[in-house]
Amino acid sequence: MTATLDTIDVRILEALQEDAGRSVADIAEIVGLTPSPCWRRIRRLETEGIIKRRSVQLDRRAVGLMFTAYLEVKIQPARKANYEKFEKAIQDFEEVVEACTMTGPYDYLLKIVAPDIDAYNTFMYEKMIPLDVVGEFQTSVQVRNVKEGRGLPLNHIDS
Repeated sequence: MTATLDTIDVRILEALQEDAGRSVADIAEIVGLTPSPCWRRIRRLETEGIIKRRSVQLDRRAVGLMFTAYLEVKIQPARKANYEKFEKAIQDFEEVVEACTMTGPYDYLLKIVAPDIDAYNTFMYEKMIPLDVVGEFQTSVQVRNVKEGRGLPLNHIDS
């Protein structure tokens, strides 16, 4: 179900995606409202679950995370309990910054960040493999980041 958003809501969301640390006064000025109604709209967007959380995007290299890999994982044997065990375990693995289920030969695609390849290997041998549900896996190492996520596109919303 898609939420009903008007033009001002969309502009508020775009402003927050660009910089979640903006003050309500700054956002209100951008969207052409006074601070009070702007704040009420932001609260409604949060209450309705459209805004899940506000966060800061760090430069991974500036904080010493020089290695990024994409890990494709096949769960074996394919049992519900094994999928649940895997999904529960990766919630606690800080190295896993994104995870999703996939179609195709692998069940999951994980984005892993680590200081270096040695830390990645430690992660694999001390956290992933000991789960005893990881059958096959394949790692692709990121060479260069060409575009980073800067928020969701909202140009499809008719307001």
